[in-house]
Amino acid sequence: METTDILQAPPSVPEQVGAGIVDDIIKIVQFSNLPDNWDSEGANAVPTEVCEKAAKYLYAAHNELAAEFKSVAPHFLESLKEHHKPFIAPGGDGSIVIEWESDKAELIVVFRSSSQRLDVEYLTVEKKNGKEFEKEGILNSATAFVEAVRWFYMYKD
Repeated sequence: METTDILQAPPSVPEQVGAGIVDDIIKIVQFSNLPDNWDSEGANAVPTEVCEKAAKYLYAAHNELAAEFKSVAPHFLESLKEHHKPFIAPGGDGSIVIEWESDKAELIVVFRSSSQRLDVEYLTVEKKNGKEFEKEGILNSATAFVEAVRWFYMYKD
């Protein structure tokens, strides 16, 4: 995967914030270098197409939300840089997991190749009054992924 096409921060995003997303994209791209059994417990290699989709979706969310919140909530950019940065890891089944978590909300997105499809599954958890409300499903587009990430940032505080 050529990272140079997606590594430049958009002009509307300050350089220090753009650098954070670049680090996340590079991390995701590097998962494609993991061989089978990378964890010494039989894990599958992460297919390049899974890495490409995860990187593109994460970049799209960062780009759109940073520009959107810059005008209405400047503190959001600082939040992107310092707080609620997603946890990103390869899964043993050849997937990529991206997870955001706060005291009030959780978003888990799994990019997975299955059969001849590439699925993007999600789980949202809204935490209210000591209870957790879960919703799960499939994200069929980058736009749907952006909406899921937007949901997290609206409920995180």
